[in-house]
Formats: sequence, structure tokens, C-alpha cells
Amino acid sequence: MNIIKKISKILALIFFLFSCNSYAASLWFTEQLISLRFGVNNISHQQLKTLLPEIGNHKVLLFDVRRPDEYLVSRIQGSILISPDMSSQDFITQYGNKIHNKTLIFYCSVGYRSSEFMQRIEKQAAEKEVKSMANLKGGIFRWYNEHHPVINDAGETNEIHPSDESWADLINKR
Repeated sequence: MNIIKKISKILALIFFLFSCNSYAASLWFTEQLISLRFGVNNISHQQLKTLLPEIGNHKVLLFDVRRPDEYLVSRIQGSILISPDMSSQDFITQYGNKIHNKTLIFYCSVGYRSSEFMQRIEKQAAEKEVKSMANLKGGIFRWYNEHHPVINDAGETNEIHPSDESWADLINKR
């Protein structure tokens, strides 16, 4: 996308954000900016929901790219915690033998850290013949806001970690 089109899209998004004052509009805006910034393959919360049974039979690996304190509050069932700061080499060392011919899904709070992580490992994942990779658009916040379940060590929960106070407004508390 050329620079004029990107600037036009950003201005349109800013106008939309200021014309709507809700967590849904703000999260949508955040999703659009992340898509413009990274350009990675995304899947929707509905698409992930249909893939969840595949996690159980090991065709799909779901990676949570957040801090441990966020993961402990809540996560999507079946997810594997990885550090947002993990190097591509460390990822391949730890998971290289598990990702061949698998679909890899990554998420974080809103999609920024997981998109950034996907870009970091893209080349090495291709060398390991990963079937496909995608970022959960809107992250766990979108998943949660659309009333999909999140869990913690005690089972299903209604809690969600805001990452930090500036992101808390993107969560529709249950």
C-alpha cells in the first residue's frame, strides 16, 4: 500500500475514533492500526472458535504472547505461554520439533505483541514447514469482548488482565 493510501486510511480511522466513544470503536481502531503496522495474516475470533477442537488433536498450536502475570489472570484454553521478548532462535529451539506442518495461532492483549512476534519468527517458521501462521485480530480483548470463554488455573473466569491502565478501556467488563 503506498504512503498516500496509508495516510488516508489512518486519517479516516482517526475521524472514526473521535466520532465514536466506546470500547468497541477503540478496539476496532487499535486493530486497524496494528494491521497497517504489521501486515501479518489475521484470523477473527469466530475463525479461532472453529479451530479450537484442532488444538486438542495437535493440528493447531495456540501461543499466548503476553507476560506471565497476564496469563495467570486469564487465557484462551489450550494456549501455550511464550515471552513477547523470546528470540526467533529460542522459539525454534523450544518448539521447532512441534511446529512442522501445524497451524500456529498467536495472540496477546490486542494483537500488537503477537504480530510483532510473528514477524520475528516468520523466516524460521517457514524453514520448519509450518502449515500456516495467523494473529488473533484484537487479541484476547476481542475474544473476551465477544463473550468467548477465558480460563485460569481455577477454571473459567470473567477476569481479564488489562496489560496496563491505558488498555483497560478496551475491555468490556462482564
